Amino acid sequence: MKSKINYIVWLLSLALIFTACDKDEPDFFDSGANGAYFDYGYAADFDKTLNFSEHIVGAPEAVTIKLKVKLLGYIMDEARTLSVKTKEIEGFEPAEITIGEVVFANKEYEKDIEVNVKRPEIENVVYAICIYLDGSGDIGTGIMGKNEINLYVSTSYEQPSLWYSHVNTYLGEWSKEKHMFLANHTGDDHFYLALFDNNTGAHNFEAITNLNVSAVNALLANKPEEPITVDLPIQQENEYPNYTKPFFWSDYEEYLGPFKAKKFCRFTSMLGGSNTKDIVALYASDEAAQLMKQEASQMHKLDVTDMLNDYYTYAGQGYTIAQLKEVFWVEIKNNVNYTVRIPYWWEDLKGLGTAEIVKKYFGEYNAEKYQFMLKTMMKEDGSENFIAASLFPFVYENKDNSFYWDSTPLGEKQLAGEERLKECYRIIKAANDKRPASRKFDIPEVDID
Repeated sequence: MKSKINYIVWLLSLALIFTACDKDEPDFFDSGANGAYFDYGYAADFDKTLNFSEHIVGAPEAVTIKLKVKLLGYIMDEARTLSVKTKEIEGFEPAEITIGEVVFANKEYEKDIEVNVKRPEIENVVYAICIYLDGSGDIGTGIMGKNEINLYVSTSYEQPSLWYSHVNTYLGEWSKEKHMFLANHTGDDHFYLALFDNNTGAHNFEAITNLNVSAVNALLANKPEEPITVDLPIQQENEYPNYTKPFFWSDYEEYLGPFKAKKFCRFTSMLGGSNTKDIVALYASDEAAQLMKQEASQMHKLDVTDMLNDYYTYAGQGYTIAQLKEVFWVEIKNNVNYTVRIPYWWEDLKGLGTAEIVKKYFGEYNAEKYQFMLKTMMKEDGSENFIAASLFPFVYENKDNSFYWDSTPLGEKQLAGEERLKECYRIIKAANDKRPASRKFDIPEVDID
């Protein structure tokens, strides 16, 4: 302890002496020395570790690390070389490194040595090498105990400590393959750090769920050349995630219909595939293809119900009929019984006055009547062109809580707004009047001429 104190006192004395000088001198100046040392202050700093599991993105075959060195002695005007060598460490296979020539330019007294480290051949094995200053160049050795650094190199994947709770729920159990995939997907070797908020001490739920969606989409975007081994969970939430169309959907679109995230999640659950790995295998099986055929009718019915629900929701947000078709469109078939809901304008919860107009032409709402109206207009317009929302061509105006007539030309006569509504009434009324009395709905007589 006494020797350490004397050493520190000596260093402080030197610092005070040379602070008064005009010359810019390095730390630990010694007028009788011409050496160099590794510029670190703690014993632990002289043992360096490099784990290639923290260098995934781009799959580098080598990584460059920097070691700080500083000169001990007068600053000189001429360039000088520093000899840096390596030696094996007992008990370890040698790490493969290369170090270029180290030259101190005139008046330069500190710099970083660049050490190029090659990726180890075998995972979970620690390789090592001692890097030392041997004094055989223009610059000798400096401070005793600061001339060697031990470098330990490995490729060892470990589960991050924050991989629990929401991370486990939305990203599934940790695995090396999943870790590597997510690092490459995000372009961040330390992607997992963004999943935890150090300020609150809690997981970042939005970041976790967003990563799930983007990673699932990326994993299922294209047909893999090799079987998928990454088992990311496919979420089954009330507000369905923004999953995009997977590569295999087009092959089964005849049975599944147009892609929609809600349908994807629902059908995934039905097949028993709760993650990306399983669902890809299931979709590729004959059993899954047969199940799709069996469930096609039910899937179609649910599609139509979803479409009518979407039209109700978006009508109240000011969407036009043309925009509603872009949101979601499914062909309505004549020989299928659907589950329908009262249209936004017929219910008129905001008291816009549209319910009064609709009831004038079609009376009180009845699910069977509404389904008849849809199928009647579908026959008139053609199944490929008919838009369910076009029966009631209103548009909500949010700024003053009112409505205006939709100007989209519709049907064979390309009528819009109130004229389209009247045309729908004529066609539906005429079709209903042709039906047996026992099957007629209550559709009022209205003089529209």
